[in-house]
Amino acid sequence: MLAIPATCDFMASTLMFIALTMVDASVYQMMRGIIVVITALLAVIFLGRKQYRHHWTAIAFIVFGVAEVGYVAIKGSKSDSSDSSNEVFGIVLLLISQCFAGTMFIVEEKLLGDYYLDPFVVVGTEGMWGLVYYLGLLPLMQIKTCGYGGGSLAALCNFGYLENSAYAIE
Repeated sequence: MLAIPATCDFMASTLMFIALTMVDASVYQMMRGIIVVITALLAVIFLGRKQYRHHWTAIAFIVFGVAEVGYVAIKGSKSDSSDSSNEVFGIVLLLISQCFAGTMFIVEEKLLGDYYLDPFVVVGTEGMWGLVYYLGLLPLMQIKTCGYGGGSLAALCNFGYLENSAYAIE
């Protein structure tokens, strides 16, 4: 059962790290605050949690703050259209990653709420699943070549490959 939230965590972490290469670290940290909103909304929908007025007020402030940070980041990016499009794409990836992270929290609570599991066992098992996912994905990323031309995939490429472990070891 822990493979399901581990998959959500895998997706969230991967998308967050890709987004971090496209946006400033300060924007990245501030935009991650949307996780509170996503988790609260998913808790209402799937867990039947009741949110009170002060919760909704806080959620509204968070949405306003994250929207403002995103707007300023996009407007403040360099006038070069590729930098601006990378910034927008990075913000979109970051928001999608937070949806996966929020889903992970809700799935864990829904699936595991009736059981007691040692937190170290949960973290270790999810980490093991993440390692298995990355070990399966790494050879594919070593093989996948990409050009140096335009496109969103080219921004992720180093020396013509999505991943170049030999270069990282050097």
